Amino acid sequence: MIERLSNYEQSSPMITKIRQRWFEIDAMSGVGLDPVVEKIPQEVWNQVGKGNIADGITFFNQKIIDATASQTVDYKINANFYSGEQGRRALKNTFDYLKKTHPEILRVCDGKFADVGHTADHLAAEIFEELDADAVLLNPYLGSDAIKPFTKYKDKLVILCVNTSNPSADETQNIPLADGTPYWKFILRKSLEEWGNNNIIPVLSATHPENLIGIRSLVGQLPILLAGVGSQGGDLNQSVPQCLDKNGYGLMISASRAILYPERQPGESFPDASRRAITDLKNNINQAKTLSHG
Repeated sequence: MIERLSNYEQSSPMITKIRQRWFEIDAMSGVGLDPVVEKIPQEVWNQVGKGNIADGITFFNQKIIDATASQTVDYKINANFYSGEQGRRALKNTFDYLKKTHPEILRVCDGKFADVGHTADHLAAEIFEELDADAVLLNPYLGSDAIKPFTKYKDKLVILCVNTSNPSADETQNIPLADGTPYWKFILRKSLEEWGNNNIIPVLSATHPENLIGIRSLVGQLPILLAGVGSQGGDLNQSVPQCLDKNGYGLMISASRAILYPERQPGESFPDASRRAITDLKNNINQAKTLSHG
């Protein structure tokens, strides 16, 4: 393990944590814990009681975590799915459960947060101190004052949504600068060079595989969070080979709906269905890796 990790340059603790996990499980697959109350299986409510929203979300997440952890590099938890008092309690419960049961897996707080400096200070303290997330997803397009309150936590990781998977991302992110460089590449370069403490990595999109050609010349050996896989239709075969690092890893690829709510086979429990779905994701990613050598 140590010998293989020595093939990478020295980096922040959370980047090292990601790399260790790649080698431990030979996978780059992750899970987005974005629970929709109406989609949580009825057997959960039979267990916790109808109306106990916090307990229901917590129980559902714990079952998904237990079923998928052996093949998961990161859990990406979108705070926007945890609204109100009940939701916030479930959010805290989920982070606590992950820290207690699977401290080796990266805990990411998603939310695409970005705001002016003093508000960002408050958000950073809540996410990194109260929730004890390992990493946070931020929108970089407000500029550095919205990002630096997070990067000052040198032992944590900041993941910037540089080139995203939403259908209209090109309307803003692909605007060309005077030299023809798309705006997202300018943001990528500026953020990596000027905004962090060697603790920034990018979100890039599998739904725009043409943007991934030559990406390693821009980001070096940094991990990339590859968005848009699963229900959003991103093509692994086109995107994964472009993004591999020198050791054949380099990516975190999370799916949410495809893992949380897969179609269940007759007699299959929802955790078993999620276990099957994360296995499929892992295998599909590893199959796509082989295309880089074809």
